[in-house]
Amino acid sequence: MLADVIASKAATVIRLTEIFRQAAASKIVLSAHKINSGEVPDLDSAAAGRRTSTSSPAYDPEAARATIVELVGERIPSRFGFDAITQVQVLRA
Repeated sequence: MLADVIASKAATVIRLTEIFRQAAASKIVLSAHKINSGEVPDLDSAAAGRRTSTSSPAYDPEAARATIVELVGERIPSRFGFDAITQVQVLRA
């Protein structure tokens, strides 16, 4: 897990604190701040207008992987026109 690598100090960790390309009050920014402070973000309520984040609970690692691949590789790009490689970010709470 990424958390284990960070905790081991085997890799350099840089925490980004300045917001770029997002409105300060966007749901993705608010969620990122909560994650950074150890809180679970509220991803269930719809944001006004176009959503900038989504959540999908999964309890089986393989089901979670399959869901992430489908969301990032297919559903999000086709719905919003985002590039899956450069415009979609997956955060783990």
